[in-house]
Amino acid sequence: MKHARMFRLAAAVLTLLVLALPLASCSKGGEFAPPAGYQAATDEKADFHFYVPDKWTVDYSTAAAGAYYSASDPSSVSVMAWELPHTDTTLDEWWALNREEIEQVFDDFNLESEENMTVDGLYAKKYVYTASLGGYAYRYQQVAAIKGTSVYLFTYASTEENYETHLDEVNEMLGYWLLK
Repeated sequence: MKHARMFRLAAAVLTLLVLALPLASCSKGGEFAPPAGYQAATDEKADFHFYVPDKWTVDYSTAAAGAYYSASDPSSVSVMAWELPHTDTTLDEWWALNREEIEQVFDDFNLESEENMTVDGLYAKKYVYTASLGGYAYRYQQVAAIKGTSVYLFTYASTEENYETHLDEVNEMLGYWLLK
């Protein structure tokens, strides 16, 4: 149980870290229906749609749209959006700032990979890294995309032993992530 609490703490710290940047919560409304076998993890006020598998538990305890797998496997996913400091900020510039913040909070940061991809038809970047907090090691996947003057960030956090277990679901979630 101590390990689960530390994992939750690590996920919460990462969420708070991301919240330290100015949040953007544009309300664009509109109805949306989750794909079969999925549930909405956002409401109509969010400026994106985010869906998670029905077996995941949607978590409304943070400002991020998110969910976790189970009490025994607290792997989690979340999506946040916030205004960029400058309208001409690139993903590379944003990542440099994000990485500095991560390295200030976590120990043993190690960027494993960085690759280009698309999210909802937009250019995006995926970053996979490991980091530790309180002596426990975690593995993260963050996918960022810029639309207009906002950056949108998807984060998957898991223990090393459970990371691969959820990758297929995580990739499906990314495929259903829509930016308004």
